[in-house]
Amino acid sequence: MIKKTFSYCYENIFFIILKYLKLNRFEIIKIRNVINLLFFTKSKEIFISHLDVVNEGYIKWIKPPFSCICFKKKIFCRGITDMKGGFCSFFFLSKNNNFILTNDEENLSIYGIQYSINILKKRNYVFNLFFGAEPTSKEIIGDYIKISRRGSYNFKLIFIGKQKHCAYIGKNIINFSLQKIHNFKNYVFDKKEIFELNNVFSISKLDNLTPIIFFVKINYRFFFYKNIIFFKKNLFNFLKFKNSYFNWIFSGIPFFCYKNFYLKKIFNSIYYIQNIFSKINFFGGTSDLRYCYYFYNKSNYFELGLLNKTIHKINEFNFFDDLYILSIIYNIFTNGIK
Repeated sequence: MIKKTFSYCYENIFFIILKYLKLNRFEIIKIRNVINLLFFTKSKEIFISHLDVVNEGYIKWIKPPFSCICFKKKIFCRGITDMKGGFCSFFFLSKNNNFILTNDEENLSIYGIQYSINILKKRNYVFNLFFGAEPTSKEIIGDYIKISRRGSYNFKLIFIGKQKHCAYIGKNIINFSLQKIHNFKNYVFDKKEIFELNNVFSISKLDNLTPIIFFVKINYRFFFYKNIIFFKKNLFNFLKFKNSYFNWIFSGIPFFCYKNFYLKKIFNSIYYIQNIFSKINFFGGTSDLRYCYYFYNKSNYFELGLLNKTIHKINEFNFFDDLYILSIIYNIFTNGIK
């Protein structure tokens, strides 16, 4: 039975992993509630992963979300797609490789991989490749891999209006602000960018009153720094009016790893097993590899993982056969064809 491990999961999980892998040389870095497990060999390639998960949601699952049940050739479990399934695939056939595991990725992500990589940089460790198992595949394992990450901005919009009774005609700050946001979203900008509302709420708890204050949270993904300048400018032009306020947090820089000397090797590994030609996908995320780029921006990066159709969704699952296929691809990539 898997414990309900959101961020900052229990230490027992790391000890179970150590017992299974039978590691002799490892290091555990614990700071506050965050645990980081590091294992190193002479290899210059290192695998990055996390063990924490998001919550299971408020709708009942087909199978218990924290029991890891195989049903009709599918493994139902919260986090099997992101990215515990990929982690298991990597270590099933490849136990003697560099890796870093953390339990702080889905939350603040301050003392997890970011903290560990900073320590390794201070110790003058050199790595030529950072790779992970973020779910990159779309239809079949290996059809897409990722070598980049879009930048991310989080905006918080505050709209202040007048409280009124719902039975009488008047200006409703919710209708007014959402209409403004709808007009802005229909504004033409780069289709490769993503503009998503991730939270809408007010402080009013009564059924017959419109609120005084209305909050909207927006996440914006972009490729180039110049895009965020145009985005902010257009956002202010559309939404700036009396009694409206803005706050934003820069949560991730964009990066591209075009000169990737390991691409041919991973492409050949995928073709050897799947008989398909992989494509590079610039969408989605790259998990904790973004922190590796901060400190090792001259190294190589790529993500290869399971199907991403059910990531963070209710009844998250992946096929058992896909985990095995991914493990074989990783084994050929790290150890070669034997």
